[in-house]
Amino acid sequence: MRTLFLTTVSLFCCTFFSSAYAAYTIKDGKLIPTHEIATLSAQEHFSKLKKAIDDRKWEDVILQSNILMRNFPDSPFSADSNYYLGIGYFHIGELERSNSKFTEYLKNQSAPTYFEEAITYKFKIADSYKEGAKKHILGLEVLPKWLPAKEEALEIYEEVLVAMPHSELATQALFGKAQLLFATKEFKASIDTYQSLIRKFNKHPLACESYIGIGKVFLTQCLKEYPDPDFLDLAKLNLKKFTADFPNEPRISIAESMLDKMNEVYAGTLYQTAQFYERTKKQSASAIYYNKIIAKYPLTKVANNSEKRLASLEKKLKRPLRDNGELHIQESDVVNNNLDSEVVSTEDNSSANQDQLVTSITGDLDQLSEKESEK
Repeated sequence: MRTLFLTTVSLFCCTFFSSAYAAYTIKDGKLIPTHEIATLSAQEHFSKLKKAIDDRKWEDVILQSNILMRNFPDSPFSADSNYYLGIGYFHIGELERSNSKFTEYLKNQSAPTYFEEAITYKFKIADSYKEGAKKHILGLEVLPKWLPAKEEALEIYEEVLVAMPHSELATQALFGKAQLLFATKEFKASIDTYQSLIRKFNKHPLACESYIGIGKVFLTQCLKEYPDPDFLDLAKLNLKKFTADFPNEPRISIAESMLDKMNEVYAGTLYQTAQFYERTKKQSASAIYYNKIIAKYPLTKVANNSEKRLASLEKKLKRPLRDNGELHIQESDVVNNNLDSEVVSTEDNSSANQDQLVTSITGDLDQLSEKESEK
């Protein structure tokens, strides 16, 4: 790492001092590179600039724009030079300089000729940053592009939204911002941005994509964070709104598929608990969880497995544990069949029996959490 740092600093010093001693001259009290001294009239340099754009010679576009700015600052031919510099730097991949020039252009003119075009380029820069384009170390062009520019992308998206709030570009900026927030694990902000797009542009195709995006955020949250039941409820609400706004949209199936996966995750969490109790010979407690999975997530694969586990318990008892979906655990299940060591109430109300069991196993759940933490 130290060697890499020294190499980078050496490269910077060499480049800096070599450029510092390049050919410069003084014009109107200012030090400027000799190759940026005007050799033609403002109109002729402007013609060369336009031709360079047509020919896609971006280095020449930058050169002619600088010549106009340095030598003819008050000429109408140099009025849009920062805009042209922004284009040139964009096409050679210097996105930081490009964005800076577009910002200068928009700030320095009360009614910029190429207002929408400049905003569009800034949006493209934000999209490039979102897709992984890097920025220079310390903001110096002589140093490598190694740093992510996600924050810059979010700032530019905001600029686009402020500048053109009701435009097609604003829709795309909201969508890009939501995607970027999701990628940086800012899940709540991502959902808020998707929902903002849906409210403002509710019939736009990207509103449909936003519903799918929200579903993806909820699915990711339940996979990577604690599976909060609120996530599942909110995902169901999102799907309901999606279906109401786009009833004939074939991509509804994508959102449904993500909701199905969430159901599997939540059912799987309960199944792990049921398995824990079965391994620790507390089968009546595990039966409660298996039955809960079947009742709450009946269409999941986990529910099928739970059915099999309950059938296994019923085989041991030689009688059914359920009646019309209601779980019946008797004291004799514990005493006579030695299914577990839990003390079960002899009340006829099976729901009360289950509630007592759930209460009694809370301490065991805490122990399970502690064991998982130790691992």
